[in-house]
Amino acid sequence: MRKKLLGLLMASLLTACGSDTVTRGDPPPPVPNATVTATGEGSLIVHPSINPVFAIALETPIRISETTGGSANWNYARMGLFLNGTEIERSEIGATSLQASGFGRIGARSSQVYKLFFRFNALEFDRVDITLGFGDAKDGREITLPVSLQTFDNVDIDFTPASLRWSKLAM
Repeated sequence: MRKKLLGLLMASLLTACGSDTVTRGDPPPPVPNATVTATGEGSLIVHPSINPVFAIALETPIRISETTGGSANWNYARMGLFLNGTEIERSEIGATSLQASGFGRIGARSSQVYKLFFRFNALEFDRVDITLGFGDAKDGREITLPVSLQTFDNVDIDFTPASLRWSKLAM
């Protein structure tokens, strides 16, 4: 009888030890989804375009922040010009160009200013919409952010044609 009791006691102790080691090692916390915000940072700057296909190049400094510890892949940046409620011209920077400029991924808990250049021909418009698109690196969820023009300080003019460090063509 004592041997059976001792055997049951040993079995219960071994089982307790085994489960105890499982509860001691906490699993790593899950990677959070990205929370991305975007605002204007400084002035919009209008440059003449050295490329004869376009009239102007618009330098657009935008601060992009991620606040929850996730990361996001930058898919596009888009600017649309409107007149009387109708979009008259659109300029878009795709993922390939964003990656070429080093802007492909928004890192966890980051806050950085990106200078985007959009080229246009329209000189008469009454509304400008800026939209940024991202894909959450964790689950691929699409994140679309409007950038309010009220977050920019001003609109300035610079008569020097703009160029990009990663592009051999002047804007």
